Amino acid sequence: MNNRDRELAILRVAARHYRDGDLAAATSACQTLLHEIPDQADALGLLGVIAGRQGDGIQSRKLLQRAVELRPENPEFATNLGLACQTSGDLAAADRYLKRCLNRHPGFAPAWYALAVTRRRLNDMDGAIACYERLLTIDDGHADGWANLAELRERLNQLESAANAAARAVAISPENIMGQLVAAQVAARRGDHEAARQRLEALLVTGRLSTTNETIVHGRLGDALDRLDRPLEAFEQYTTANSIQARTMKSADEGGTGPYSMATVGRIHRALGALARSAPDAGSTESPGPVFLLGFPRSGTTLLDRMLCAHPDVESVEEKETLTDAHRDFILPDDGLARLQKLSDSDRAIYGAAYRRRLADSAPSPARIVVDKLPLHTVFLPLIANLMPEARIIFAVRDPRDVCLSCFMQRFTLNAAMAHFLDIDTTARYYRAVMDLGLDSLDQLPVRAHMIRYEELVSAPEPQLRRLLKFLDLEWRAEVLHYHSDIAGRHIDTPSYRQVSQPLYRSSIGRWRRYAEPLAPILGMLEPLARRLGYD
Repeated sequence: MNNRDRELAILRVAARHYRDGDLAAATSACQTLLHEIPDQADALGLLGVIAGRQGDGIQSRKLLQRAVELRPENPEFATNLGLACQTSGDLAAADRYLKRCLNRHPGFAPAWYALAVTRRRLNDMDGAIACYERLLTIDDGHADGWANLAELRERLNQLESAANAAARAVAISPENIMGQLVAAQVAARRGDHEAARQRLEALLVTGRLSTTNETIVHGRLGDALDRLDRPLEAFEQYTTANSIQARTMKSADEGGTGPYSMATVGRIHRALGALARSAPDAGSTESPGPVFLLGFPRSGTTLLDRMLCAHPDVESVEEKETLTDAHRDFILPDDGLARLQKLSDSDRAIYGAAYRRRLADSAPSPARIVVDKLPLHTVFLPLIANLMPEARIIFAVRDPRDVCLSCFMQRFTLNAAMAHFLDIDTTARYYRAVMDLGLDSLDQLPVRAHMIRYEELVSAPEPQLRRLLKFLDLEWRAEVLHYHSDIAGRHIDTPSYRQVSQPLYRSSIGRWRRYAEPLAPILGMLEPLARRLGYD
């Protein structure tokens, strides 16, 4: 056997071990070859992939970069390098390497798929769709490409395109989970909840669901059962979905010190009196201050945000952390709230300017008014009043029992704040803590605020919106009543993207009554807030 034949034989052995899942044997074979040929690109490339699978992102990138240097004409090396960057969270590098690969090899389908996934993770929906469509012109039998395209189309409220793409995915591979999920979701959004239920239950019996997909299926099955008026079964599915999520993420740490922890809410509330005394006067009504849309998740903030954004003079920054400077300097340090009370006017101006720059950077386009919509910024109302006294506050409220039920029913992207909603008792206690702080802040702080009630907004939107636009010094525009007419193709990055694509409906008002039995343990806890807000 000559040297080249030996080289190829060792590579075949390494590849076979890799396919069989024996990473140690594959690694050993590659290392044997590299001992003889230190710059053997195929061995370096395979070792890079193995390092990535073993969680060593730094070594994976190092090995794959060397393989690309040695064989720049090889699209697999370049694609794997992009995937290594993607896995390690360096999406900008992944995007750069994959684009470079496709400039050399525009017909290489795996690179288009990897780039589509990268663009999706970068929140570039249009870019991801374009990549999937290019992939499918090269390989129209790519089931995952069709399924992921279907998921994006559904997220953008393009239901016909989503249904067609999901059907293609399932026709190619009947076991494609994403294709089946999207098909069930489209059925539900078209009102065929029985068909959605059947698809989702069929997915559960396959035993092939990842933890993430199992959570999604149980949650969406709960949605289908809710619409089929089977609330006890629905609540059981929501409980199961949340229990699965709770196993994958440590539950909300009430003793923690993060910005949204229960402990932080309590600490700010205890300092509210002093913070109210230190807050400057709100100033004249003509002051063009920032506009915050606050309240609590699932209180109608996304609906209200979409209505406002239908006005030509309004844009929105949705669910972005725009108060990071305030978190860093006044929430996380033990003495931060005390220092906030002594802030000078010049320091206050520095924080206000930093906030405005971050808001401008996050806004999709310039507008006369940019609404900063993040409901749980309610926790930081005392900071907003002290740092930006010219701010205007839109405060959305809804029946506390419907809010807590809806939070428990949703599959939020988990973080420290959303983890409070994995248990119905914790949901209610967190709601009370945040809303007691928010309402007391409105009572005690010198802020300009306008409260809007979800139930009144959906029952009689025009008078509510007229008053709100007047509060914002905006002229009345009828477009705000037709907010859903051009929603298709727009990305809404909250669980409410489905609801706000529809005309107004009242079916969510008083939904808690159908769930009175499983909600019984928290109803007494919520009663004081329900009375305070005027709900019977």
